[in-house]
Amino acid sequence: MGGRGLRQVVSAWIGGWQVHQSCGHHPSPSPLRCELTMEKSTVLQSELTSCKELQELEPENKWCLLTIILLMRALDPLLYEKETLQYFQTLKAVDPMRAAYLDDLRSKFLLENSVLKMEYAEVRVLYLSNKDLTVLCHLEQLLLVTHLDLSHNRLRALPPALAALRCLEVLQASDNAIESLDGVTNLPRLQELLLCNNCLQQPAALQPVASCPKLVLLNLRGNPLCQTVGTLEHLAELLPSVSSILT
Repeated sequence: MGGRGLRQVVSAWIGGWQVHQSCGHHPSPSPLRCELTMEKSTVLQSELTSCKELQELEPENKWCLLTIILLMRALDPLLYEKETLQYFQTLKAVDPMRAAYLDDLRSKFLLENSVLKMEYAEVRVLYLSNKDLTVLCHLEQLLLVTHLDLSHNRLRALPPALAALRCLEVLQASDNAIESLDGVTNLPRLQELLLCNNCLQQPAALQPVASCPKLVLLNLRGNPLCQTVGTLEHLAELLPSVSSILT
Protein backbone atom coordinates (compact mmCIF):
# COMPACT_ATOMS: atom_id res chain seq x y z
CA MET A 1 0.00 0.00 0.00
CA GLY A 2 1.60 3.29 -1.09
CA GLY A 3 1.55 6.65 0.65
CA ARG A 4 -1.42 7.86 -1.37
CA GLY A 5 -3.36 4.69 -0.56
CA LEU A 6 -2.63 5.12 3.14
CA ARG A 7 -3.93 8.68 3.05
CA GLN A 8 -7.14 7.58 1.34
CA VAL A 9 -7.79 4.83 3.89
CA VAL A 10 -7.08 7.06 6.87
CA SER A 11 -8.99 10.06 5.50
CA ALA A 12 -12.06 7.93 4.74
CA TRP A 13 -12.00 6.36 8.19
CA ILE A 14 -11.49 9.68 10.02
CA GLY A 15 -14.23 11.35 7.99
CA GLY A 16 -16.64 8.56 8.87
CA TRP A 17 -15.73 8.72 12.54
CA GLN A 18 -16.21 12.49 12.76
CA VAL A 19 -19.62 12.36 11.06
CA HIS A 20 -20.85 9.54 13.26
CA GLN A 21 -19.46 11.20 16.37
CA SER A 22 -21.54 14.30 15.65
CA CYS A 23 -24.64 12.14 15.15
CA GLY A 24 -24.04 9.98 18.20
CA HIS A 25 -23.46 6.75 16.25
CA HIS A 26 -20.52 4.39 15.80
CA PRO A 27 -18.51 4.63 12.57
CA SER A 28 -19.12 1.61 10.43
CA PRO A 29 -15.37 0.89 9.98
CA SER A 30 -14.99 0.42 13.74
CA PRO A 31 -18.02 -1.09 15.49
CA LEU A 32 -17.59 -2.37 19.02
CA ARG A 33 -17.72 -5.89 17.66
CA CYS A 34 -17.12 -6.94 14.09
CA GLU A 35 -16.96 -10.57 13.00
CA LEU A 36 -14.45 -10.93 10.18
CA THR A 37 -14.52 -13.70 7.64
CA MET A 38 -11.33 -15.72 7.29
CA GLU A 39 -10.75 -14.10 3.91
CA LYS A 40 -11.10 -10.55 5.24
CA SER A 41 -8.96 -11.34 8.27
CA THR A 42 -6.21 -12.71 6.03
CA VAL A 43 -6.30 -9.61 3.83
CA LEU A 44 -6.17 -7.24 6.81
CA GLN A 45 -3.35 -9.21 8.41
CA SER A 46 -1.39 -9.00 5.16
CA GLU A 47 -1.99 -5.24 4.99
CA LEU A 48 -0.85 -4.90 8.61
CA THR A 49 2.37 -6.76 7.89
CA SER A 50 3.03 -4.57 4.85
CA CYS A 51 2.38 -1.37 6.80
CA LYS A 52 4.72 -2.45 9.59
CA GLU A 53 7.44 -3.17 7.05
CA LEU A 54 6.89 0.28 5.54
CA GLN A 55 6.98 1.87 8.98
CA GLU A 56 10.39 0.33 9.61
CA LEU A 57 11.63 2.03 6.43
CA GLU A 58 9.77 5.30 7.16
CA PRO A 59 9.47 5.51 10.98
CA GLU A 60 7.98 9.02 10.84
CA ASN A 61 5.28 8.28 8.27
CA LYS A 62 2.20 9.39 10.21
CA TRP A 63 -0.27 7.92 7.70
CA CYS A 64 1.43 4.56 8.02
CA LEU A 65 1.31 4.71 11.82
CA LEU A 66 -2.37 5.59 11.92
CA THR A 67 -3.21 2.91 9.35
CA ILE A 68 -1.43 0.32 11.53
CA ILE A 69 -3.56 1.40 14.49
CA LEU A 70 -6.79 1.15 12.47
CA LEU A 71 -5.88 -2.24 11.04
CA MET A 72 -5.14 -3.62 14.50
CA ARG A 73 -8.49 -2.27 15.69
CA ALA A 74 -10.26 -4.00 12.84
CA LEU A 75 -8.48 -7.33 13.42
CA ASP A 76 -8.73 -7.66 17.20
CA PRO A 77 -8.94 -4.56 19.43
CA LEU A 78 -8.30 -6.46 22.67
CA LEU A 79 -5.45 -8.61 21.40
CA TYR A 80 -3.65 -5.56 20.00
CA GLU A 81 -4.53 -3.12 22.80
CA LYS A 82 -1.05 -2.77 24.30
CA GLU A 83 0.61 -2.49 20.90
CA THR A 84 -1.99 0.03 19.74
CA LEU A 85 -1.21 2.30 22.72
CA GLN A 86 2.49 2.13 21.88
CA TYR A 87 1.78 3.18 18.30
CA PHE A 88 -0.33 6.07 19.59
CA GLN A 89 2.65 7.30 21.61
CA THR A 90 4.88 7.13 18.54
CA LEU A 91 2.28 8.87 16.39
CA LYS A 92 1.85 11.74 18.86
CA ALA A 93 5.62 12.30 18.85
CA VAL A 94 5.64 12.33 15.05
CA ASP A 95 2.51 14.48 14.66
CA PRO A 96 2.29 16.82 17.71
CA MET A 97 -0.05 19.22 15.89
CA ARG A 98 -2.80 16.58 16.10
CA ALA A 99 -2.06 15.54 19.68
CA ALA A 100 -5.49 16.58 20.98
CA TYR A 101 -7.31 14.67 18.23
CA LEU A 102 -5.15 11.60 18.81
CA ASP A 103 -5.81 11.77 22.56
CA ASP A 104 -9.56 11.77 21.89
CA LEU A 105 -9.26 8.89 19.41
CA ARG A 106 -7.16 6.92 21.88
CA SER A 107 -9.77 7.57 24.59
CA LYS A 108 -12.51 6.33 22.27
CA PHE A 109 -10.65 3.10 21.57
CA LEU A 110 -9.93 2.48 25.25
CA LEU A 111 -13.60 2.96 26.09
CA GLU A 112 -14.61 0.54 23.34
CA ASN A 113 -12.19 -2.04 24.74
CA SER A 114 -13.47 -1.53 28.28
CA VAL A 115 -17.06 -2.03 27.14
CA LEU A 116 -16.10 -5.25 25.33
CA LYS A 117 -14.29 -6.59 28.40
CA MET A 118 -17.25 -5.71 30.58
CA GLU A 119 -19.65 -7.52 28.24
CA TYR A 120 -17.52 -10.63 28.15
CA ALA A 121 -17.30 -10.68 31.96
CA GLU A 122 -21.00 -9.78 32.37
CA VAL A 123 -20.30 -7.27 35.14
CA ARG A 124 -22.00 -4.00 36.02
CA VAL A 125 -18.97 -2.26 37.52
CA LEU A 126 -16.64 -0.42 35.15
CA TYR A 127 -13.20 0.85 36.15
CA LEU A 128 -11.75 3.46 33.78
CA SER A 129 -9.35 5.17 36.17
CA ASN A 130 -5.77 6.10 35.20
CA LYS A 131 -6.33 5.67 31.47
CA ASP A 132 -5.48 9.25 30.47
CA LEU A 133 -8.96 9.70 28.99
CA THR A 134 -9.83 13.07 27.45
CA VAL A 135 -13.37 12.32 26.23
CA LEU A 136 -16.24 9.96 27.04
CA CYS A 137 -18.13 8.12 24.32
CA HIS A 138 -20.19 4.96 23.83
CA LEU A 139 -22.05 5.75 27.04
CA GLU A 140 -25.17 4.25 25.47
CA GLN A 141 -23.41 0.89 25.87
CA LEU A 142 -23.27 1.29 29.66
CA LEU A 143 -26.97 1.42 30.50
CA LEU A 144 -26.76 -1.32 33.15
CA VAL A 145 -23.61 -0.08 34.89
CA THR A 146 -24.10 0.60 38.61
CA HIS A 147 -20.57 1.76 39.53
CA LEU A 148 -18.41 3.87 37.21
CA ASP A 149 -14.87 4.91 38.10
CA LEU A 150 -13.48 7.74 35.92
CA SER A 151 -10.92 9.03 38.41
CA HIS A 152 -7.37 10.12 37.54
CA ASN A 153 -7.95 11.03 33.90
CA ARG A 154 -7.96 14.30 31.92
CA LEU A 155 -11.70 14.83 31.54
CA ARG A 156 -12.93 18.43 31.43
CA ALA A 157 -16.65 17.66 31.52
CA LEU A 158 -19.21 14.98 32.27
CA PRO A 159 -21.26 15.08 29.06
CA PRO A 160 -25.08 15.07 28.74
CA ALA A 161 -24.98 11.51 27.39
CA LEU A 162 -24.07 10.36 30.89
CA ALA A 163 -27.69 10.92 31.87
CA ALA A 164 -28.56 7.71 30.01
CA LEU A 165 -26.99 5.63 32.79
CA ARG A 166 -30.23 5.14 34.70
CA CYS A 167 -28.86 2.32 36.87
CA LEU A 168 -25.79 4.25 38.04
CA GLU A 169 -25.42 4.31 41.83
CA VAL A 170 -21.81 5.40 42.36
CA LEU A 171 -19.85 7.79 40.16
CA GLN A 172 -16.18 8.38 40.91
CA ALA A 173 -14.65 11.21 38.89
CA SER A 174 -12.01 12.64 41.21
CA ASP A 175 -8.65 13.92 39.98
CA ASN A 176 -9.67 15.14 36.54
CA ALA A 177 -10.07 18.71 35.22
CA ILE A 178 -13.88 18.77 35.29
CA GLU A 179 -15.54 22.17 34.92
CA SER A 180 -19.03 21.08 33.86
CA LEU A 181 -21.51 18.57 35.31
CA ASP A 182 -24.16 18.78 32.58
CA GLY A 183 -24.33 15.00 32.38
CA VAL A 184 -25.06 14.47 36.07
CA THR A 185 -28.77 15.10 35.76
CA ASN A 186 -31.88 13.01 36.38
CA LEU A 187 -29.91 9.95 37.46
CA PRO A 188 -32.63 8.23 39.52
CA ARG A 189 -30.37 5.80 41.43
CA LEU A 190 -27.22 7.86 41.95
CA GLN A 191 -26.24 7.79 45.63
CA GLU A 192 -22.57 8.78 45.71
CA LEU A 193 -20.77 11.37 43.60
CA LEU A 194 -17.02 11.81 44.15
CA LEU A 195 -15.53 14.89 42.47
CA CYS A 196 -12.38 15.65 44.49
CA ASN A 197 -9.57 17.65 42.89
CA ASN A 198 -11.32 18.99 39.82
CA CYS A 199 -11.88 22.52 38.47
CA LEU A 200 -15.38 23.39 39.66
CA GLN A 201 -15.39 27.13 40.25
CA GLN A 202 -18.86 28.05 41.52
CA PRO A 203 -21.61 26.31 43.53
CA ALA A 204 -23.94 26.97 40.58
CA ALA A 205 -21.99 24.32 38.66
CA LEU A 206 -23.68 21.76 40.93
CA GLN A 207 -27.19 22.75 39.80
CA PRO A 208 -27.65 19.63 37.58
CA VAL A 209 -26.94 17.42 40.60
CA ALA A 210 -30.11 18.70 42.29
CA SER A 211 -32.15 16.51 39.92
CA CYS A 212 -30.69 13.29 41.35
CA PRO A 213 -33.24 12.32 44.04
CA LYS A 214 -31.27 9.60 45.86
CA LEU A 215 -27.91 11.37 46.14
CA VAL A 216 -26.65 11.27 49.74
CA LEU A 217 -22.87 11.76 49.42
CA LEU A 218 -21.14 14.53 47.46
CA ASN A 219 -17.38 14.97 47.83
CA LEU A 220 -15.99 18.22 46.38
CA ARG A 221 -12.71 18.52 48.28
CA GLY A 222 -9.89 20.07 46.33
CA ASN A 223 -12.06 22.12 43.95
CA PRO A 224 -11.63 25.92 43.64
CA LEU A 225 -15.18 26.54 44.86
CA CYS A 226 -14.18 25.14 48.27
CA GLN A 227 -12.02 28.22 48.83
CA THR A 228 -15.00 30.57 48.63
CA VAL A 229 -16.55 31.70 51.92
CA GLY A 230 -20.10 30.43 52.36
CA THR A 231 -19.83 27.65 49.77
CA LEU A 232 -21.02 24.89 52.09
CA GLU A 233 -24.10 26.90 53.10
CA HIS A 234 -24.87 27.68 49.48
CA LEU A 235 -24.56 24.01 48.53
CA ALA A 236 -26.74 22.93 51.44
CA GLU A 237 -29.43 25.28 50.18
CA LEU A 238 -29.01 24.13 46.58
CA LEU A 239 -28.96 20.42 47.50
CA PRO A 240 -31.14 20.01 50.58
CA SER A 241 -31.62 16.26 50.17
CA VAL A 242 -27.86 15.49 50.13
CA SER A 243 -27.01 14.53 53.70
CA SER A 244 -23.22 14.61 53.36
CA ILE A 245 -21.45 17.35 51.39
CA LEU A 246 -17.67 17.32 51.83
CA THR A 247 -15.70 20.46 51.02
